[in-house]
Amino acid sequence: MTTRRRFVQATIAIGLTATGAAPKYGAAQSRERVLVAGGTGRTGRFVVADLIRSGTQVRGLTRSPDRAKERAPDAEWVEGDVRDPSSLIEAFKGIDRVISVLGATETTGPNSPEAVEYQGNVNLIDLAKSTGAQQLVMITSLSAGRVDSEPELAERFRGMGWKNKAEHYLRDSGLAYTIVGPGGLRDYEGGTQGIQFQPETEIKTGVISREDVGAVMAEAVRNSAALMKTLRIVNDASLPVNGWRSALADVPKDA
Repeated sequence: MTTRRRFVQATIAIGLTATGAAPKYGAAQSRERVLVAGGTGRTGRFVVADLIRSGTQVRGLTRSPDRAKERAPDAEWVEGDVRDPSSLIEAFKGIDRVISVLGATETTGPNSPEAVEYQGNVNLIDLAKSTGAQQLVMITSLSAGRVDSEPELAERFRGMGWKNKAEHYLRDSGLAYTIVGPGGLRDYEGGTQGIQFQPETEIKTGVISREDVGAVMAEAVRNSAALMKTLRIVNDASLPVNGWRSALADVPKDA
């Protein structure tokens, strides 16, 4: 029986073949505008910086536009709160692709994993779909997929279960997507080690520079090889520093 996910992928593939022109779900073009949610965070700021360096038109979603403008003056900043869908309508106008770098800051309450990393992402996904965005890139974590086979992980690690639910919601949404699941986030300089893509069935522990995570998430909107894939990533000093860019094409699409 064909799964919903395979049906979505097949529909996209048929659409690309039928048009014979520039693919609707391909890499971002210079004229496109990318919305970044969580762009002022410790990882999100690297996403915004990478996109701007590549000439991408960036609109950042923030609760404090003035403060965000001080941090990244070359981006357009729009006020909105991912927990309130009605506050996001203005931010989505004219948006082609969306990157979510949302992260919870509390274990419970209004900034909990459930409120931000699950419901916040659900709100972004629903709006991206209803407004015709071509792709949504979302950060989760390296082991979020393991919750399906090891449900106890959701109890042992804060927010793991909600990250897993957000992954499933995005895959089942009908949107073209890329999920980025990094290992332990670290603040050392990026671009100094290679990046390893780990298969879903062989997840191992590891760490990765926040700057490198930002580079992978920004590349995901520029490179159509990232579409319909979950990228579990860690740094690996034995790999070429930039080898991951070509290796991205070898990562299989989600089944």
